[in-house]
Amino acid sequence: MEQKKKILIIDDDEAFLETFALILKEEKFDVFDATTAESGFEAVVVYKPDLIILDKNLPDKSGYEVLASIKKSKDFFSIPVMLITADTALLVDEAFDKGADDCIFKPINQQDIIKRINKILK
Repeated sequence: MEQKKKILIIDDDEAFLETFALILKEEKFDVFDATTAESGFEAVVVYKPDLIILDKNLPDKSGYEVLASIKKSKDFFSIPVMLITADTALLVDEAFDKGADDCIFKPINQQDIIKRINKILK
């Protein structure tokens, strides 16, 4: 039996977290979440996810800072990171330059995001 892929969502919007986690669980992913950069990085260490979905704007640090910490880590640099934001001013090229593997905008399109997640996790 194939092991479920683990996805960590780091986002301070708890209603979004709850809804998004349900969507991912329906797709048979193991889902973990965190609402701050600090708790998010702790969750990376504990759960060693196959994918991190990271909000660009967190209450304690920017998503870019968390992304930089993950990509600098010898243990976690290879974990793909999808940057997510409602900020339509996000510069996608800048996000990719900083190490993001994909960028998605809120509100999410459920079918699109599942396709993009599956593509990254292949």
